[in-house]
Amino acid sequence: MNEVLSHDSTPLRVGSSPSLQIRFSAMIGNVLKNYDSSLYGLLAPFIAPLFFDNRDPLLALILTYALLPVGMLTKPIGALFFGRIGDRFGRKQALFLSLFGMACATFMMGCIPTYKEVGVLAPVLLTLARMFQSFSAAGEGVGAAIFVLEHTCQEKRSFMSSLYGVSTIIGTFLASALIAFFSSLGTIESSFRFLFWFGGLTAFLGAFLRYATEDTEEFKIILRKTSIVETIFTYKKELLFTTLAAGFSYTTYSTAFTLMNGYVPMISSISKEELMKINTALLGVDFILLPCFGYLTYKVKKEVMMATAALCLAVGAIPLFHLLYEPTIAKVIFLRLTIVMLGVAFAAPYHAWAITQVPPQHRYTILSLAGAFGSQCIGAPTASISLWLYRQTGCVIAPGFYLAVIASAAFYSVLRCQQKRSASQIVE
Repeated sequence: MNEVLSHDSTPLRVGSSPSLQIRFSAMIGNVLKNYDSSLYGLLAPFIAPLFFDNRDPLLALILTYALLPVGMLTKPIGALFFGRIGDRFGRKQALFLSLFGMACATFMMGCIPTYKEVGVLAPVLLTLARMFQSFSAAGEGVGAAIFVLEHTCQEKRSFMSSLYGVSTIIGTFLASALIAFFSSLGTIESSFRFLFWFGGLTAFLGAFLRYATEDTEEFKIILRKTSIVETIFTYKKELLFTTLAAGFSYTTYSTAFTLMNGYVPMISSISKEELMKINTALLGVDFILLPCFGYLTYKVKKEVMMATAALCLAVGAIPLFHLLYEPTIAKVIFLRLTIVMLGVAFAAPYHAWAITQVPPQHRYTILSLAGAFGSQCIGAPTASISLWLYRQTGCVIAPGFYLAVIASAAFYSVLRCQQKRSASQIVE
């Protein structure tokens, strides 16, 4: 058994290992959530001409990518909504409702008519569906990680965090593999609806599987009635630093797996189909690396691993994108693989690191908000901001500037949290 401290520093005991049902329900829910949320970003280069006026292909692609952060308002609201439910009424209820909402939104996205059929109504409906999807997603990914890690003993949390990350990659890998398959057949423009419907229906099943789980008795003991405003004000620094860290994790993913699929074909002769095949292969590498880096945290402190990864990209992002001045398949693979490896090194212990920043009774609210702000305000705009920078400057390395800035902020956040933790230990 493992002890954590409640808000008033009373030791509380948490189960040393999660049951198979809790692990499976959390992992399968995360697989389906990430399949649904990844699908739109990966499909963007293919569906841009279908839902926007395609007389300017670059503008259509920018507008399609611009819908990735459209949940900038709705996702934080969703984080407050599901976070409050998770901290007041239990993780189970919040996780069921969030995955059910994701299923509804994804299924609806497969039913939206194209620009050719209904004109400007098509992007309007797509925007509304994305907003609802973002609202629902706010309570899922972080909440499920909290649910699993609260059942895991302290020394195994970083490794379990990396395994949870593997379920994220499985969902993204599934979406990428299906898109690569249909694009290789040349039918992606006509079969993309099936991909949304498949994601929605399987997520419905996952939601009801999730409902069969139970919260721990230990969690019920530490429930405290505090206002949302009080919670946010009390943990405002923790919210800021975990937001910057979460944003960097999302940015590395968005750069390697979303931006590059649309960006590279614009500056080279490499096709979208070739990039999707590389995409799927790199997700396989990601899948293997996550548990490896998770295991490495038994030897290296998670804070050291995260800070090193962020610093490497802060310094190396611009030189990496300089490779694209004369792009080849080999250079593109090297660039993406480097970003993926450093992103995984940061992401593997992220959830285990994040839950140590906030006490259990406020964890769901603060960390869901951090995930929402990080993904929507920092990670999701990566592709659209990077393409805008390129359009304004004509500079191939422009995306590297954005990645370097976000990496620097993440490095600073990890250092500040570690300094604060060290200072509190000295006081104790």
